[in-house]
Amino acid sequence: MAIKLEIAQEILLNSVNVMPKERVTLSDCWHRVLAETVVSDIDFPPFDRSPLDGYALVAEEVANAAPDNPVVLRQIDNIPAGGLSQKPVTPGTACRIMTGAPLPPGATGVVRLEDTVVDGEMVTVLEGKGANKNICFRGEEICQGEELISPGTVINAGVMGMLAVLGKGRPFVFCKPRVALIATGSEIVPVDFPLSLGKIRNSNSYMLSALASEAGAQIVLMGNAADDVDQIAHLLEAASDCDVFMTTGGASVGDYDLIGEVYKKLGITVLFDRVSIKPGMPVLAGLREDKLFLGLSGNPAAAAISFEQLVRPVLLKMGGRKVWWRPRVKAVLAAAFNKKTGAKRFVWARCWQKNNDILAEPLYFQSNGMLKSAMAANSLIVIPEDTPPLPAGAEVEVILLSD
Repeated sequence: MAIKLEIAQEILLNSVNVMPKERVTLSDCWHRVLAETVVSDIDFPPFDRSPLDGYALVAEEVANAAPDNPVVLRQIDNIPAGGLSQKPVTPGTACRIMTGAPLPPGATGVVRLEDTVVDGEMVTVLEGKGANKNICFRGEEICQGEELISPGTVINAGVMGMLAVLGKGRPFVFCKPRVALIATGSEIVPVDFPLSLGKIRNSNSYMLSALASEAGAQIVLMGNAADDVDQIAHLLEAASDCDVFMTTGGASVGDYDLIGEVYKKLGITVLFDRVSIKPGMPVLAGLREDKLFLGLSGNPAAAAISFEQLVRPVLLKMGGRKVWWRPRVKAVLAAAFNKKTGAKRFVWARCWQKNNDILAEPLYFQSNGMLKSAMAANSLIVIPEDTPPLPAGAEVEVILLSD
């Protein structure tokens, strides 16, 4: 008997643990998941500095400077970025300063270079209003002791930059879960093989490897296995260093649906064998020594939906992510969906915004074995169980397939 999706999700999420952590060089941290709390050991900026090229001076002295009321000062130093001046600024003097350079002692403001006229050592200030605001003050962005980044944060470009600011050249990140992928079925041939009658190429492994990689996993492609219990079992055992084992094909109830027999042979405890969703109802899940085994449908669209709803959250949890679910929004159907729904259904769709509404259009080619709609979709329409056909204009819930 098929169990409800929410129950299946809970079972799987409770069956896995977060991966251990490892140190990785910062240059290799893009899209990894941080596994430590990052606390700043510095103020940033670490000193009062200039945000522009100009002259550091006493701000009050030039507050009323204008073309018809210029203020003439004497330049006493030139401070490049990375330089440091020991000459204090006093009324009647100024220091030439570059962007990012520390303010010299006594300076309380900076005027822009383009608001001055320079003649030898003499600097004529033509506009000084707001000079006191042209300072990046020590600690105005980050204070020493401030907790800046928490575990579970996905390291994007901004996070990489901040880690560099704080000198974190080898941060702790969560290890990626290793996922073994096996396509089963005597009709399956490798992707570069010529086709003969009755044969199809292995698309599932490549589609699922992309989805699993996006979810933060490390993929181990184990190739194809014929409809043979021993052969499938051998490939699973050969990937014993993996954390999750995912097969496609052989998970239903036909004469050649052998994954259940493979689980028996390998001593894998079955968690459930059907989930009440369409497409993707045949899902055989099992556990052995904290290793998760998942048998998905051999039909590509069904396998993709099963992965989205069941496997992706598991990989995100294992990889240390804080959020395991894709964003959901309310949308208006841009075209009718004419099928009656028994089990909860997920429909490939194209979603866009028009004025204040989000519109969702069901795509054609929604069959279990079709990939065309998956290729074009940016969302999934969620249709609850026991729902009649839906007219255009009906409100629906939509899962966005991109954050």
